[in-house]
Amino acid sequence: MTENNLLVSIAMASYNGEKYIGEQLDSIISQTYTNIEIVITDDCSKDNTVNIIKKYQASYSFIFLFVNEQNKGVTKTFERAVTESKGAFIAFCDQDDIWTPNKIETLVNEIGDHDAVYANSELVDAAGNSLGKDFKAIMTMQNYYSGAPFLLSNTVPGHAILAKAVFLKMILPFPKELYFDLWISYNAGGNNGIKFVDKVLVKYRQHERNTMGTDKSKNNKKKLTSQGLFDLKLEELKALSTAHIKNEQTKQILAGVIRYFHKGWSLKRSIFFFKHFNDLLVSKNKPVWRKKLYCVKMIFKPNF
Repeated sequence: MTENNLLVSIAMASYNGEKYIGEQLDSIISQTYTNIEIVITDDCSKDNTVNIIKKYQASYSFIFLFVNEQNKGVTKTFERAVTESKGAFIAFCDQDDIWTPNKIETLVNEIGDHDAVYANSELVDAAGNSLGKDFKAIMTMQNYYSGAPFLLSNTVPGHAILAKAVFLKMILPFPKELYFDLWISYNAGGNNGIKFVDKVLVKYRQHERNTMGTDKSKNNKKKLTSQGLFDLKLEELKALSTAHIKNEQTKQILAGVIRYFHKGWSLKRSIFFFKHFNDLLVSKNKPVWRKKLYCVKMIFKPNF
């Protein structure tokens, strides 16, 4: 057992999760790190989710439930869970995954001076059976000491994050233009860093009702027009520019990305990307030649 026995809050957002939420709660209750509270915000579920949670509350006094008055979406629902949390650390939790028993103990022991820490996850099917693949096989996972990589994409899944409560509450509110995990990762990377623990600590369930999945963001973007994609990315970049970041390089790169984010050809944009190649593209899970081709394409359009 870890020597650090500070209270850890598990922040969960629930929505129509009756099928799997019981198994997830069982895996949290069985953690080797026992000084925990489970803070659940329900986003107006229409199924039996709330009643299931209330049954667990009857047996476990460390489970707290808050129900949104109206549907607010995943980011604002997690934000409320963070606001209601009392722990020194806060771990984010999906309603349909399964945690390994040592998840919290491992992450608390590893966080050190970092703002946040995260770990690997195994993909499983609806029944919890392994799909033979983990997140490291589909995305780059490593320590980050800059926010720059998160300007293009996010490789730190929210369900795998544990962060210091002081840090999280300083970066509230979560901007509505961003997924909460991107906002957390950018802020942590640009301040005291986010550490990667190369251990599988979550079974990440893939099923037909995933609120957020490994390809949800990509699928959502496929539905947008070219102008819609451009406007969406510009909104994200402007939201990131409101973060209080101490890493000067992160701030300078973000300013450059916004400056060159415009339609039409731009050789300067391509040169900028080549100049900051190792900062901007480090998290992209592609061979070097494809990353360089990406920079060349920046001449023609800002397809970040």
